[in-house]
Amino acid sequence: MRTLLEICVDSYESAIAAIDGGADRIELCAALSEGGLTPTVGLLRKVKQYLTESERAVAVPIYCMIRCRRGSDFRYDQAEMEIMLTDLALLRENGADGFVFGALDETGTVHRAQCEQIVNAARDGSTRCLPLTFHRAIDCTAVENLRNNLQTIAELGFSTVLTSGLKQTALQGLETIVLMQQIADVLYESTKQHLQIMPGSGVSTDNVVAILKGTGCQAIHGSASVSRHNSAQDTITMGHSNVDALPLKVCSKEIVGKLQQLIDAAFGSNQHETSHS
Repeated sequence: MRTLLEICVDSYESAIAAIDGGADRIELCAALSEGGLTPTVGLLRKVKQYLTESERAVAVPIYCMIRCRRGSDFRYDQAEMEIMLTDLALLRENGADGFVFGALDETGTVHRAQCEQIVNAARDGSTRCLPLTFHRAIDCTAVENLRNNLQTIAELGFSTVLTSGLKQTALQGLETIVLMQQIADVLYESTKQHLQIMPGSGVSTDNVVAILKGTGCQAIHGSASVSRHNSAQDTITMGHSNVDALPLKVCSKEIVGKLQQLIDAAFGSNQHETSHS
């Protein structure tokens, strides 16, 4: 099985850089500085237009983040769920290929009911559900609950779990990611749902091969970003934080290409049958 490289982006510029650099899949967000929020329909439509006009031989799926606000509690009330379900429906109608979501209850356990609402909303007018990734909300749960949480995620029909192994970075959480992969393999016997464990957070050209080899995972997630200084002479902060004064993070086509080169060299160059422009 080929190794999948997913790149998270929060702007049109970054999306095009990721696609042209050779990303296998895009996680489309707004505000990566906030951990990634729901992207606009306008951004999705523009990226899909670029893909259509570029007439690529191999499609690049666009998975949209569904997250209405910042915060690492991942506990949502009914109004917030209604907002996110509305956003999901609009994004689905405008060509989203999949979705990224996660919710926890007051005990820090995967919120089955809310996740099930998302699964049901992700159906494209038939019995088929668009692919779903459970995001790093899993990293805000307890390691002793991993098996039960992963079983819930698999039973609901999610296809991927994005994780840093319950640590700040994937490299720090390597041991737990290995455990999660082992649990996912065992769960397949009972759920018949192939749950792909995808390491993410802190992934770079310096460690991508080590993470993949160390975990045995066949997918990896990163931003491949570089800093670009604000061109304005005087920067006015547009909120209560100083994020607007910081350099802008944008995806680098060159870094995405280097990541793919490293993956190809380590796991077989024939996995990418079509070259990217």
